[in-house]
Amino acid sequence: MGKISNSFYNPQFHIGLGGNLIIIRIFYGLLLLPLCFLYSQGGTYSKPSICLIINEHFRGEREFAERMRIACERLSWKVAIYDPDSFKKADSHFDWIFTLVPDKEFSLKYDDYLILFDPVHHYFNQDGHLNEKYRGYTGYLTTYGNSELLLEDIKYKKKQFYPKRWYPTAHYRPYRKVTPTRLFYFIGHWGDRYYNHRYQTLQNELAQTNYANLFGNPSTGVSYGKAFKGDIKYDGESVINLISEMGVCLVFHSKTHIQHEIPSGRIFEAAAASAVIISDLNPFIIKHFGDAVFYVDQELSGEEMFKQIDTYMAWIQNHSEEALKMAQRAHQIFEEKFLLENQLLDFNNFRESLQFVDNN
Repeated sequence: MGKISNSFYNPQFHIGLGGNLIIIRIFYGLLLLPLCFLYSQGGTYSKPSICLIINEHFRGEREFAERMRIACERLSWKVAIYDPDSFKKADSHFDWIFTLVPDKEFSLKYDDYLILFDPVHHYFNQDGHLNEKYRGYTGYLTTYGNSELLLEDIKYKKKQFYPKRWYPTAHYRPYRKVTPTRLFYFIGHWGDRYYNHRYQTLQNELAQTNYANLFGNPSTGVSYGKAFKGDIKYDGESVINLISEMGVCLVFHSKTHIQHEIPSGRIFEAAAASAVIISDLNPFIIKHFGDAVFYVDQELSGEEMFKQIDTYMAWIQNHSEEALKMAQRAHQIFEEKFLLENQLLDFNNFRESLQFVDNN
C-alpha cells in the first residue's frame, strides 16, 4: 500500500506568488485549526461522491480522469465520468464536480470546480484574464503557480481558490524493478512538439533504432514504420503498464509547460511505472526530481537531441543497476510528494474546512 496520508490540509507558502495568495494560504491555515482539534477527538473523513467531466477530444484530460477514478476508488469514494452532454441526463447525486475540459456550462446544481492546467489555452483571453463565461464556477484549481490574474478575476474570493497546485499526477503503484532496454515515447499531438521540425527529425532518428517504441495518433505515427506501435487505451493503467514494460520513458513538454514550469502527466506516469526517465529541461522536473532523471536540452536540433538520448540509452544498457537506482529514487519522490490519492484527500479536507467555517 502506498503512503496515503490522512494529514490535514497543509497550505504551502510561496512568497513569489504574490501577497494576496499568501494571505489566502494563511487564512486557510488558521481556519483549519478547529478542524484539526475536531478530528483529533475521533472524527472521521467523509467519503464523497464526485463527478469528472471530460471530452473525448482531450486525450490527456481523459487519461487523467481515469487515473483520478482509480485513486477515488482506492479511497472508497464514489466516482463517475461523464462528457458534458451525458452529464445533463445524469440523475445521480454528487458532492462536487471536477470539470477538466472547456466549453461546458458550470453546474448550478452542484459545486463545480474548474481545473486549469495552464494559464494560456482555452479559458483565457489574450491579456491572460479568465474569460467571462468561466467565472461562475464554485472554485478553481490550477497546475501553474502564478495565479494573481485569476485571483483578480474572481475578486479574491477565498472560497473559490484552492491555494495549492493541482498536478495531473498518478495513483499509487508499487515500485517494481523494470528491464530498461526499450524506450517509450508518446508523440506530441499539439503545440511545438507536433509542428516543429526538430521534433519530427528526432522522431525519425528514434524510429531507426532498435530500442524506440513510438505511440500516439496513427495519423501522425504511421510514417515511422515498425517503430510506431499505435495508440493506447485511455483507462488509467495501460499507459503506465506500457512504460513499465519498456523500462525507459522519454518525457517532452510544450513551450507553455516549460515557460510556466508546469509538468505534464507523463512525468508522473513514468515515475509511477518505476521507469528510468529521460526528460527535457523543464524547471519543474529539475526542481522536484533532480538527479533521479536524465536530461535533454530541448533547444538543440533534432539530431543533437537524438545524440543525447542515444548516449543515455547506451549508458543505461551498460550501467543498468545504477540507472535502476535513479528510477527507484524517482518513484520514491513521486510516492512521497505527488501521490494522487493524497492530492484528492487534501482537496476534500479543503472543502470540509470551508463547510466547518460556514456551519460555525
